[in-house]
Amino acid sequence: MLKVENLSTGYGKKQVLFDVSFEVNQGDIVLLAGSNGSGKSTLLKTIYGLLPIWNDGKNWFLGENITGKQTVELLRRGLLYIPQKNNLFEDLTVQENLEMAGLTLGKKLVKQRIEEVLTTFHVIVAHLKKTPMKLSGGERQLLAITMATLHHPKLMLLDEPLTGLSPQNINIVVENLKMLKNNSAITIIIVEHRVKEVIRITDKILGLKLGKITNEIEVNQVFNFNQNNSLFV
Repeated sequence: MLKVENLSTGYGKKQVLFDVSFEVNQGDIVLLAGSNGSGKSTLLKTIYGLLPIWNDGKNWFLGENITGKQTVELLRRGLLYIPQKNNLFEDLTVQENLEMAGLTLGKKLVKQRIEEVLTTFHVIVAHLKKTPMKLSGGERQLLAITMATLHHPKLMLLDEPLTGLSPQNINIVVENLKMLKNNSAITIIIVEHRVKEVIRITDKILGLKLGKITNEIEVNQVFNFNQNNSLFV
């Protein structure tokens, strides 16, 4: 589904990623693991075209070279990025957030899609008239994911969706990500420090260190999880 070839980038003159290459299969949940500063979030932004590729690296999505494509074009193709912060309209209600998220779909289709996603994310229904500030951390993350699924994404890039959540809300978000994979075959690449919480729904782990892929593990292989494993350092 996604193929990243020899991707390098950074900020200003500071290089952060060094010839990163990997592939993601359709329907998989892939965890990007590594310490702060390893380049995980930078990698997501570069895949989504928010940062330029410095060399001749390429991103392939569903067999198409998407290198240099505008984010609106990627959205139409089914590739969607949810940042860690600033992913909601704080002064709008939940209902209005959903309507804004589907603005490009047209009034008739967005109404249909909102009804559709609310049957899946039924937790949101009780909060349609509230603003995001009145929601719990888990409910906020579910709203962001619900807004994303209005576009019927094929691949979602999630940056730290569990940050600051209580154990109960973490479980709610993780179970809903699992549901998206099982029911809608949505492929997910997730950056998350809470490795223990997401590893149970993960198919593959990519370990990053100093801007390079250092480990690639298929979770369905025999794997004894160890928090001190070099993959997560």
